[in-house]
Amino acid sequence: MEGNVKAQIQKYLVESGNYEKISNLLTERLLQDGWIDKIRTLTMEEITKNEKAGYIEILNKIEPQAMGMFDNIIKMDPLQIISIFQIKENKKWSQFRRNIFI
Repeated sequence: MEGNVKAQIQKYLVESGNYEKISNLLTERLLQDGWIDKIRTLTMEEITKNEKAGYIEILNKIEPQAMGMFDNIIKMDPLQIISIFQIKENKKWSQFRRNIFI
């Protein structure tokens, strides 16, 4: 059930154009915070240390560090943004919500 609801919410966000807006805002926030540059640096350091490592090995090494570097505010922003869009499009959202849980 949870996966189905998630898929339906994502479908709604994509169809309404809000998914792209949220994605762009998150990317902008990650750039402002320097997170993307930090991850790029970590990745280059790991490649330099282990030149024979493949993509999956590098990803497995970097990903936990990258996820730990997320600022809590950045983690919360998408949910806040969704709430704002929900308020702005209350009629559409209410109808969508009724369709999910019927």
